[in-house]
Amino acid sequence: MATIPISDAKAKLPMLVREVAASGQAYIISVNGRPMAELRPFQPEPTPGRFAGRIRADADAFDPITGPDADTWGL
Repeated sequence: MATIPISDAKAKLPMLVREVAASGQAYIISVNGRPMAELRPFQPEPTPGRFAGRIRADADAFDPITGPDADTWGL
């Protein structure tokens, strides 16, 4: 990950943002030689419930295993 001084980042921010988005390459922004921030590609958070209605389970999916199935599994 490349480090860039804040003065250069300020002068080239639009170009850096486009470069980060296109290449996926992140930058560390430093102030007086010390790392202070990171400029990296945006990754959206997963949306809760995005699989709602897509995953199905039988009503008895969590019932205890009995009968021949239990014998097969050694239960």
